[in-house]
Amino acid sequence: MSRFLAGMVCGAAILFVAMHYHVVRGNNGVVLVPKIQNNLSDIYTDIRNFELQDWRSHKPLAAAIMRSNQADLMQDSARESFGSSVAGMVDSLLGAK
Repeated sequence: MSRFLAGMVCGAAILFVAMHYHVVRGNNGVVLVPKIQNNLSDIYTDIRNFELQDWRSHKPLAAAIMRSNQADLMQDSARESFGSSVAGMVDSLLGAK
């Protein structure tokens, strides 16, 4: 019975992290980035070799990284070339203020 309860607690903790955070592997290690919308998309993403097209296919992840002030995760991914488009995308996801 105690194994069952331990399994339930571990499963609930893993589901909570998967629903509320992106687990991002960057050049500096693994980082938890809070999600903008709670869902099961982009649970784990390795961004070490990301290029512009990769970021375009992972827009919610890019927006969450920018919103959490962890843009340094994207510095080796040609951030300067698409910084303005990411900012515009974040504004469109969050609603321009």
